[in-house]
Amino acid sequence: MLDVDAIELDIHQVEHEFLVFHDPYVNKLTNAKGRIFDMPLIQARQLLVNEKDLIPTLGEVAALIGDKVILNIEVKSLQSVQDFVVYVKSLIAIHRCKVVISSFDHPLLMAIKTSFSDFTEAQFSSNDTYPVEFGALIAHAPFDHAKYASNLGVLIAATDWNTVNADFVDDAHKRGKKVWCYTVNHPETLAELLEIGVDGIFTDRPDWARQFIMDRGSIPQTSP
Repeated sequence: MLDVDAIELDIHQVEHEFLVFHDPYVNKLTNAKGRIFDMPLIQARQLLVNEKDLIPTLGEVAALIGDKVILNIEVKSLQSVQDFVVYVKSLIAIHRCKVVISSFDHPLLMAIKTSFSDFTEAQFSSNDTYPVEFGALIAHAPFDHAKYASNLGVLIAATDWNTVNADFVDDAHKRGKKVWCYTVNHPETLAELLEIGVDGIFTDRPDWARQFIMDRGSIPQTSP
């Protein structure tokens, strides 16, 4: 069993449901063609990934994860902010999920965050709170470093490993923000990120990354 802190996944809204799928187009991984969010739900739910696996719903994945690790939901396409917020609230209530919501679409992320404003800390017992945190994804090096995360009021500045540097990390930490970097699959890259003090990484090789990090005695969060 992989020892990770979080699982990151991508979702598209298809009618009233939220399907876990990375690409907007289904052409590469299924025998169908077109954009997943243009399809009727009944059709999308019958597609097979690599000819063997059905595309899961966010609810199905959340039921498997529960409160074991952080459920990092990257919103790829959304038709209704309200539908999504109600759906995720239900996942938290039923499965006690610890949720991070992220997106490259910052206006959409802010609309979701605003809708969650009365639910950022859901109390389930006298001892447990399950907050919803937000991460603003970027794929470039901003002139003002992590100022964008402060302006958006999000906790996590998530960025491409190839655009981050020590100044960005220092600026983020001074602002009280965490830096998460994607997608880290090579030792020289991971070593550099550990050196500058990033707080978390996304990787396709969590078993390798965990061992590499432990050997160096510095343990940021890891997410497959």
